[in-house]
Amino acid sequence: MTLRRAFRVIIKVFIILLLLVIAASVYFYQGLSKLSKNTELNDYNSVRNSVEAEESDNSQSINILALGVDIGTPGSKSEKDPKRTDTMMLMHYNAETKEVQVISIPRDTLIKINGKNAKINAAHAVGGVSSSIEAVEKLLDIKINYYGKVNYEGFRKIIDSIGGVDVKINNDMDYDDFEQDLHIHFKKGEIVHLDGEKAEEFFRWRKNNNGTGLLEGDIGRIENQHYFISEVIDKVKSPWIIPKIPGILMTLPKYSETNMTPDEIIKYGFSFVKASKIEMVTLKGHDKFIKGISYFIYDEDYNKKIMDKIRNKTGVF
Repeated sequence: MTLRRAFRVIIKVFIILLLLVIAASVYFYQGLSKLSKNTELNDYNSVRNSVEAEESDNSQSINILALGVDIGTPGSKSEKDPKRTDTMMLMHYNAETKEVQVISIPRDTLIKINGKNAKINAAHAVGGVSSSIEAVEKLLDIKINYYGKVNYEGFRKIIDSIGGVDVKINNDMDYDDFEQDLHIHFKKGEIVHLDGEKAEEFFRWRKNNNGTGLLEGDIGRIENQHYFISEVIDKVKSPWIIPKIPGILMTLPKYSETNMTPDEIIKYGFSFVKASKIEMVTLKGHDKFIKGISYFIYDEDYNKKIMDKIRNKTGVF
């Protein structure tokens, strides 16, 4: 082969590779664009974007509220069926320290809705994402920059799209809820591969049919969730996730939503992956019965250390 011919072959290969990279990039970007089109908060999002376009930069610290919603009324097929948040987490990225704090908010946390006592997981059922954001902002005295929401069907599909996760079972799990068609059966000490369906079972478990289970109830369940999330983070940060990215991008827009733009998803996604530290904690407080209903009472003093990290630099809102 002559030098000139070899050069032409190299150029053709380079062009083909370049086209593939461009096509993959367009595909990737379009997938992310679908996520932000699902948002419930168009007015809120447009105002925030106009402010940030003028005042924000790549070093901005942010607060993201992650919401996992339940199935609503068992058997209901109505899109308007009210759904509570089964999982609520505040994710804070500190641009100065490059650290991420993930703060779980117990679903039984006492708040006020229309002047009456309520659990924070009911905020979404009453007023959707905007009510959940308002409840967390008022409870913690912070501003939420972004949100992400997924239901349990989406949770299962997303876990399947990353190829599942291996975990060690630290508790005997034996629970059946026939109304929700939920059946959880794991043995303590075994290492299991959780696909989407099994991951949901592990994520939701709190007690057994005979009344045994986690001594701390929902707080203990959150600790289980933190363990699972840490395993998911390790899986996503590994190079083995690269060939699964197309499948992930096919799945996310169908079952989740956010008010982040594709550029913001990419920017902060890389920031989270490269974070110097990811710390997962749960809000501290105590349980209290009020008129026969058990609530989790958030204690501002007990949470001062956690919230100081969040308030050092929360970014422009």
